[in-house]
Amino acid sequence: MSGRLARSVVATVVFLLAAVAARPAPAWGAAEAYCRGEQLVVGAGWSVCWEIRANEGLAITHAFFGGSGPVRRVLSDATVAQIFVPYDSGQPRYHDVAYGLGLNLQPLDRVTDCPHGALLAEGRVCRELKDRGPAERFCASGSCVSRRGEGLALWASAQMGAYNYLIRWAFHDDGAVEPAVGLAGALQFGDTAHVHSVYWRLDLDMDDPGNDRVEEFYRVSPGHSDGSVGASGWVPLLGETHRPNDLHTFRKWRVSDTKAVNARGRPWSYELVPSPGSGSLRTTVKEGFTRGELWVTRSKPDERFVSTDTEDLLSTYVDGDPIDGEDVVLWYAMHKHHEVRSEDWGLMPIQWMAFHLQPRDFLDASPRP
Repeated sequence: MSGRLARSVVATVVFLLAAVAARPAPAWGAAEAYCRGEQLVVGAGWSVCWEIRANEGLAITHAFFGGSGPVRRVLSDATVAQIFVPYDSGQPRYHDVAYGLGLNLQPLDRVTDCPHGALLAEGRVCRELKDRGPAERFCASGSCVSRRGEGLALWASAQMGAYNYLIRWAFHDDGAVEPAVGLAGALQFGDTAHVHSVYWRLDLDMDDPGNDRVEEFYRVSPGHSDGSVGASGWVPLLGETHRPNDLHTFRKWRVSDTKAVNARGRPWSYELVPSPGSGSLRTTVKEGFTRGELWVTRSKPDERFVSTDTEDLLSTYVDGDPIDGEDVVLWYAMHKHHEVRSEDWGLMPIQWMAFHLQPRDFLDASPRP
């Protein structure tokens, strides 16, 4: 296709530049021991190793969170594993990670793109430490206490044809992670509607890489209820599988460690909270990777991508392996249907696609003020 490179090799391109944070955090030493040639940034209680990869672009290789408590690992590997763009007319159907997000990273401008941060990787990555607004507030007897939050963000921009993708990893001082892709640039084929499906590959490794347990949350109304009563719980997923979004049951998922517990005796876990505006996409049998929004597989180093122009890879990874107590990977898909507006002509306003990974019983409870 015009303006796009042929599929690149999967080799990793690492820019060996030192990244010095505005202020150190307790987690510095933890991530530093795991960075092998990758760059290290710290802030908002986080220490994060990252690199540029030829296909996935800006990738997180390790992330540790300390905050005001003990330093604990959260992520071992996190990437964009595919951006699938099928047009409603049937063709074209793009697989942008296969063409090389990292090979198409564009230089950022110090004044307009990263005025309050630092440019890294020869000006292709912006590191920002920003105020993220009110984070806590509590009032009693007319007296209030409050705190503003802080966030560490890394982002880069890849030009793929007429589209520009902003890949952003944000790490909040409450332990949450917000992966996001911003859709920008110009329309590729005029008024033709299309879908952007962003697939994330997430290896949540709290404590040891193994000992993972994946559970699905549900909330329903019992059969005898008029809807005023609800029942909820978590159901373990025992084997490699795929699952659809279900906003009616508040469906979300969590990865917990079967051995590590917090000060209250609860298993360390992080939960993946889907974006309520994401929707679902189901296409053809050939595109089997569209059968679900969440996929769970055993962690294997050669299983890194969702698809190519000619192959459905993700479906082949689900081959019956048990996952309970193993090292697992979550693959999460977000979808945005783009029905072109008049406002999209010229340069489009950036549209963000984001979700949250948030701690659940990963931190030790602190007393209310």
